[in-house]
Amino acid sequence: RSLCYDLSITKMISPTQEELISGGYIPNDGNIETIQKPWQVPDGVVPEDERKPHLVHQTFIERIHNKSITPFALKVYKVVRAIENEIENECKARAETFESPLGNKKLNSWEDYAHRMKNDALIGSSMQILFQFLEVWYVALRIVVQSWEEEQQLVWLWLIFHDGLHKHGWYSPRLEDW
Repeated sequence: RSLCYDLSITKMISPTQEELISGGYIPNDGNIETIQKPWQVPDGVVPEDERKPHLVHQTFIERIHNKSITPFALKVYKVVRAIENEIENECKARAETFESPLGNKKLNSWEDYAHRMKNDALIGSSMQILFQFLEVWYVALRIVVQSWEEEQQLVWLWLIFHDGLHKHGWYSPRLEDW
């Protein structure tokens, strides 16, 4: 997969070697190297010929139901659902409600919802921490969905940089095996 394919680009304007040099570019041995794919595409991702960007959410949900989702994507999804279950249990104990936004086709609305809920929660409360944690995992899941389950390395980096793998003692033991 290439950026040109993803953006449906059919023509690209490129400067000549002389224009690059006059603009300050110093070629390395006169060669410009183009990297095709710097990562390994995991097995079982959505085949390129089946990718329809306007159906990315629907495709992901169908892959969950058909059990054709990649093992990595399934793990991310299960962690998100486990965090949501913890929030639902906390809300029930407080006579509050929580409705998962995962049904919304606008993928960034997931983390927007968690962010709003985090800001509305009492500062330092377990609910604020849960929503902050959920926000990080919603972004991770969105990356999985938007990349057709390809970007596993990016998801790992996101989770590491944003403490998404940090284990807190107060939430579900179901996350312990991840």
